[in-house]
Amino acid sequence: MKRMIIALLLLAGVLLQNTMVVAAEKGLTLYPVADNYVDSKYPNLGHYGSTSVLYVGNSYDHAQNIWGSERIYIRFDLGDLPRNRMVARATLTLWQFYAPATNQTYEAHRVLDTWNETKQNWNSQPQWASAKTSETIAPSHADVIVEWDITSDVQAWYSGQAPNYGTMIKAAKEERAQDASSGFWSREYPIDSHEEWRPKLVIVLQPEPSSTYVVTIAVSGLPNATLVQISVDGESYGQVSPSRYETLTFDRGTTHTIAVDQLVPGVPGVRYRCDNNETEVHAAGSHVFTYSVEYLVTFLMEPSSFFQAASTGWYRPNSTLSMKRTGPDVAYTAMGTRFVFDAWYVNDEKLAVEPTTVVVDRPTTLEGRYRTEYYLNVTSPIGSTEGSGWYAKDSIVFFSIDRRIVRAEGLLGMLGVKRSFMKWVGSGSFVGIPVEPRGSLVIREPTTIQTVWQDDWSEALVNMTILLILAVLVGVGVIVRGRRPRRGRSPTKASST
Repeated sequence: MKRMIIALLLLAGVLLQNTMVVAAEKGLTLYPVADNYVDSKYPNLGHYGSTSVLYVGNSYDHAQNIWGSERIYIRFDLGDLPRNRMVARATLTLWQFYAPATNQTYEAHRVLDTWNETKQNWNSQPQWASAKTSETIAPSHADVIVEWDITSDVQAWYSGQAPNYGTMIKAAKEERAQDASSGFWSREYPIDSHEEWRPKLVIVLQPEPSSTYVVTIAVSGLPNATLVQISVDGESYGQVSPSRYETLTFDRGTTHTIAVDQLVPGVPGVRYRCDNNETEVHAAGSHVFTYSVEYLVTFLMEPSSFFQAASTGWYRPNSTLSMKRTGPDVAYTAMGTRFVFDAWYVNDEKLAVEPTTVVVDRPTTLEGRYRTEYYLNVTSPIGSTEGSGWYAKDSIVFFSIDRRIVRAEGLLGMLGVKRSFMKWVGSGSFVGIPVEPRGSLVIREPTTIQTVWQDDWSEALVNMTILLILAVLVGVGVIVRGRRPRRGRSPTKASST
């Protein structure tokens, strides 16, 4: 229930000071005398008037593989309202316990003929006005109140200009769609202590205009569904939107201050500002609070000392902001470390040329990027290496040595001693086990890596063994040859006489 009670000072006697009496709009709450829903998926079923739920929107029955739409019918009896008053506002509210997957727009239409909540089905719907009375957006989350402004219909029913057959609520676009419907509690649902769950019609009646004046409050420059808080003389009153104005009634001869929110948030990076969000009223009239859009412009520059730019903040459309790079293309900051200018980025899109200004037309993030590079030094006492150079921080770097095995120098090499590549050392950021001539690492700092080699004596030992055997054989041969008798004439024995 909306209720406006603005500064009520009671006059106890003529000795009190001057009194300001502000007329209070009185909100009356009505509950439905009939409600149900109809479903095109089951056009001949008519028992929904006795259920505790009301559905509206578009949905899909997986079990039967059928698509359809639901509509809500609801009626309130205005017979007990006080007569000879003015209907200032009439709001139909339902409690959404089941939410659609995405926000849905639902329209309210005036019903033009009778209907029976316990018998009506899709095929027996009454006529309803083709022009919508109002529309609203049901959010994609449950446990919220959804409201429709049906003031014009209630005014017609209250004044007797049209018969009261109630209201029909439907999706703005009825189509083949699933998870695009809302569930609301009906008048049959047992609410217990949850008064807010009940369907209701809140009607605000104004007194006769002879002793009052009416001020109409509206806002502009905002999206249609945006709600803005109103305050009167510092007390919160109600809400207004670009699609729904608000009327305030005051006693004649009184003056009041009406204000709205100065800042209204929009989608991320967007907000709306009302520069003049307060006005003073003392007579009938209207006032429109005008909002202007502002966009958030964020400057991200690292190192910050290499740039000059406007401050991060909120700016109006078409504002021109300056920025400039003052740093060099390459800046050496420490041994093996440097900054290299990359580019300017607007909302993560790389610019081909460096800008000097930007014209604001949307939420924008401007980023001047330098990348940090580290030097990788690849060394080896043997062979030739590849991979030394500057690389971007945290990038994967590849390096290599041009050989795996080499012959040792000098006599050892002649004997067959070889030197074999074993591994790379010098970094804790190798990718994998660094035992191959071609390797990689993640460079996180200036880095020097080098190879480790190991002498391979296997071939040399074989060769030395063979040489030793040959040497032994040669030595044995010499000794054997030295011990052989000489060849020639045999010695003769002396003859005896």
